[in-house]
Amino acid sequence: MKPGIRAALAALPARQLNLMAIGAVLIALALAWSVGLRAPLAAHAKQRKALAALEARAATARTNAPAPAAAAAAPASAASAASAKPPVAPAPLALIAAVSRSAADAGVTVSAAAQGPRQQVAGLRLHTLDISADGSYGAILAWLADIEASQPTVGIVQLTLAPDDAGDRRRISLQLAIYDTETTP
Repeated sequence: MKPGIRAALAALPARQLNLMAIGAVLIALALAWSVGLRAPLAAHAKQRKALAALEARAATARTNAPAPAAAAAAPASAASAASAKPPVAPAPLALIAAVSRSAADAGVTVSAAAQGPRQQVAGLRLHTLDISADGSYGAILAWLADIEASQPTVGIVQLTLAPDDAGDRRRISLQLAIYDTETTP
């Protein structure tokens, strides 16, 4: 520091020096707070908008459902209304069974499937499943495409693909998440 600044600071009472130091620390903390939370808050706002859109679409689908007499009179319109309803999240054991059947159809061998923890994240109920399997690269691709097509409320959270000891086979470790907006029972 310059002698002029040092002398000016030395001339200040201790209380004013403490207040200046506390002010500088508070300014630094406020800056760190805003920089550190800007991205998570933006992501949270984006998730809330997406959740609101999902809930609005589900409410619209419920209000647009035909009356029972109209449904009996027009079975084709009932089928189209049923397809307009939001997808229902499968139970974890039902999902394991469906994924195992899909794997068998695609030529993939499931070696392990386990339920993971259930969490509540931004208004969504999230239940994870860990699955280990092996098969050829093409069979695994077909299996993953079938999971994505047949399970609209299920997302692939983590995927690890590694070569197996056999030359043309691959080991896959897959973590699936079931997303549901219903309240926890």
